[in-house]
Amino acid sequence: MIDALLDVPVSTLKTVQELLRSLFTSGAVDALLVPMALPSGSVAPMLVKDPDALDQADPLAPVLPINAARAASLLTATDHQYTLGLVLRSCEIRALVELVKFQQASLDKALIIGIDCLGTYSVSDYLASDRDQLLDQLLDGAASGRPQPHQDLETRAACQICEQPLPQGDHLALAIGLVGVQPGSLYLCARDDLAETLGLTPGDPPAGRTAAIQTYTDARTQARDAAFAQFRERVNSMDGLLHEFSSCIRCHNCMINC
Repeated sequence: MIDALLDVPVSTLKTVQELLRSLFTSGAVDALLVPMALPSGSVAPMLVKDPDALDQADPLAPVLPINAARAASLLTATDHQYTLGLVLRSCEIRALVELVKFQQASLDKALIIGIDCLGTYSVSDYLASDRDQLLDQLLDGAASGRPQPHQDLETRAACQICEQPLPQGDHLALAIGLVGVQPGSLYLCARDDLAETLGLTPGDPPAGRTAAIQTYTDARTQARDAAFAQFRERVNSMDGLLHEFSSCIRCHNCMINC
């Protein structure tokens, strides 16, 4: 893997959009599955074949209406001749890997592009707030490994206890780093062949990235342990266990999503 730093002349999002566009112009991909801005103000994963459409790409939006691994499964489960880039968060990458194990997805002719996840808000909170401010505040804190929710909002409970928010694994073709990266830069870690295709200049990871990642994951791990302890306290008796499942209507959504 090759480390590289990109300058951010306008905004982090614009730089990411240009990076994704370069995947097309360099011939690295024929299509991208990437979160795109919707007229409603939210985002959703869409299959993009026109690089000009990437002006509406918003993979940094701190909201996750659906897990894009399901869409990636539908796109890759059957034979196709094009090279597909998959822009995913770490939880979506893990879900996709599990689908591959069950032969419900394939990584053949697929490039996984992971992005450091700074947490996501509920769709209702995201739509009701100043969306630029939500992202800016998370990015400001990411440099030190302490991305903070905007004002009195909170990120989703699942995000608060996720101790693996950064993309990792041999299946990654490109990782876009935000944690421990100072404003004005974007960190990339690319597979050797892709780095050559994109013309990336090899460099070193940001000096503070390792410490920032440790700070970030330590806070998530502590929150996870506290949440698990509270859960065990709630279900330490049969009455407690029955109460926990009292709202179940057997919709099977938990099973499907898992």
